[in-house]
Amino acid sequence: MRNNSTLLHRLQLWYSDQPDSAAQYYKDSNQKWQPISVRVYWLQVIRIAIYLQRKKEQLSNSTGDDRVVIFAPNSPEWVHWELGTWLAGMVSIGIHPTTLKSDYLKMIELAKPMLIVSDTLIHSNFSENLIEVLTFSDASKKLIDIVPEDEKSLILIAQQMLLKIDPEKACSSIFTSGTTGTPKGVLIGLKHLTYVADSLSREWNLPFTNGVLFSFLPLAHVAEKVHAVAVALTMRYPVWFNSSFDRFLPELQEVRPTMLLAVPRVWQRMKEQIENHKPKLVTYLTDVKWVGTLLDQVYLNQVRTSIGLDRLRLAVSGAAKLPPVVFDWFLRLGIEIQEIYGMSESTGLITLTHSPRDLKLAQTVGTIPPGTEVKLSSDGEVWVKGPHVFIAYDQNPEETDAVLFPEGWMKTGDLGEWINDSNGIPQLHLIGRIREIIKLPNGRMIAPVPIENELKKISEISNVCILGDELPGLVALITLKEDVLLHYKFTPGMVEGVLVEDDDLKNEITKSITKLYEDQKISEKIMKIFILSRDFELEYGEITPTHKLNRNQIRKNFDYFIDFKINE
Repeated sequence: MRNNSTLLHRLQLWYSDQPDSAAQYYKDSNQKWQPISVRVYWLQVIRIAIYLQRKKEQLSNSTGDDRVVIFAPNSPEWVHWELGTWLAGMVSIGIHPTTLKSDYLKMIELAKPMLIVSDTLIHSNFSENLIEVLTFSDASKKLIDIVPEDEKSLILIAQQMLLKIDPEKACSSIFTSGTTGTPKGVLIGLKHLTYVADSLSREWNLPFTNGVLFSFLPLAHVAEKVHAVAVALTMRYPVWFNSSFDRFLPELQEVRPTMLLAVPRVWQRMKEQIENHKPKLVTYLTDVKWVGTLLDQVYLNQVRTSIGLDRLRLAVSGAAKLPPVVFDWFLRLGIEIQEIYGMSESTGLITLTHSPRDLKLAQTVGTIPPGTEVKLSSDGEVWVKGPHVFIAYDQNPEETDAVLFPEGWMKTGDLGEWINDSNGIPQLHLIGRIREIIKLPNGRMIAPVPIENELKKISEISNVCILGDELPGLVALITLKEDVLLHYKFTPGMVEGVLVEDDDLKNEITKSITKLYEDQKISEKIMKIFILSRDFELEYGEITPTHKLNRNQIRKNFDYFIDFKINE
């Protein structure tokens, strides 16, 4: 009987069936793609597991003897160490290098790991706290010195390790993206990841062994862990790892994935980049009301090929609501983006959309997959229940008890409502995060995201943050598309926090906002707009690694301008 109950078992079966197939690809120092076979992948996971178990025995019940921190950008080594940690029966904690130092220091303090592995020696100072720090290259040398190279011996050891795997036990602590407060470690087990991978494969009809994945979102977060690890191992898809985010578009053209997962901000930036480089396409998509079959086969297929999306069978957006204007734009390009709604605490899945999507319900995030239960509380909060709901917040019972009930229901913190589609099937519409709801002086409660999504339809606007708490009214912090910044003589990303004071531009944007009022797209008046000369940046804490707005930090960073302009 073939056991495929966990991702580790699935990798072992892939090795048994197709050991020489390519499972991963990475860029070498010459910028050439190099493959890693399933054999190399699985044997390296086994070696790491043996090394970690021996290290744990040496430590003998010391603090953190079952914790391993992986601090690095996406890479095959990241995945090898994560799965090796799981095979050893330990807990992995992923931290992306773009994480703010104050946050990752708190994460490591909470995790109390026995080992930190990284692509650099950035964490050498942790050796003072008796935490061993190894680069991937140094760790590989240790594996060669300590662990046997004999393949047959490694496989026999792995078989014994697999017998001891408990799918219910925590295998990973995933830190929440921290849009407010201190990030919390969300504990999930192998059963959580397996359930979600099986659900997505079934609901989206993913073809077994016939796919290509491109990994660029942080593996430290649940979405990419599901995508580049869980789905990849379940469906036996090779994963190509983005060498750096500034190489995203060129490498997307090289990889030509069949499934692509991105957050809304990336889909929006991709749209802007295409518009900047293909002005003919902008005119075409604006003038043509719908794409006919012949036109699709000729011109639009050429466009999709030029950006690496010609083989794409499934486009997915997650981590936040996709603005309808972005969905509509890609649909005209011949790419229907599906959405998945979830969070770390639900292993990334609560609802999802299916093809073909109801165009009148583009603002919804889909239906409930079998095996998952979703309901709205009396005050409209989305609650979820299922085998993928997290175990607990790491070492934080108070926070766990605040959101997870003994009956298995979990509070999401999101406000939602049901909207029936043309077949009477309820689709979930998200109104906004409860903690992001703005209370105005007149007592009105305003969800900022719907307003932000409407403002993003304005041609000059790239991103928007609506603020209003402790202010006399709503204010909009607006960032501009790169071509607009260049037109007004600003270098994108080079000016920190300076306002764009151009009367013509302000008038154009104000006219567009007035039109949204007249069309009743926005019901609440915006008291003041601030046009910024740069986008919201990760390095300033204004967005999370998954590109969600960190409203508290944005407010702090631009408080001076807001207070000055309101009081002038």
